[in-house]
Amino acid sequence: MKQPQVARAAGIGVLLALALTAAACSSDSNGDDSGDVTDGGTGEVVPGSATLSIADLAFEPTTLPIASGSTDITVTNADSVDHTFTLDDDSLDQAIATGETVTVTVDLTESTGFHCEIHPSMTGTLQVA
Repeated sequence: MKQPQVARAAGIGVLLALALTAAACSSDSNGDDSGDVTDGGTGEVVPGSATLSIADLAFEPTTLPIASGSTDITVTNADSVDHTFTLDDDSLDQAIATGETVTVTVDLTESTGFHCEIHPSMTGTLQVA
């Protein structure tokens, strides 16, 4: 009769290990998944990096919080067609092929819009904090 108890205890141990692993691999602690780092207390964005995805003919997120100054933005095109990541002032125009990931550097002191030159309905905002 000790065999089922050992198996049940082992099963519980495996479930606990999986739960701890999932918690350790979750998204960043500020909860916005942008990839930006916050200062830990006030929620202010500090310079660094951000992540932007393209899927289903849309940018995600459409509003990307970044810090004032130089920021690296990693853009992944998970869509079935080519796109661009273009700032509305045309200071940056980066082509991104299907399945490609690129990193661009922006140096902004105020918020600005971005869009896809190929698909004008795809728009978003870099929100400088």
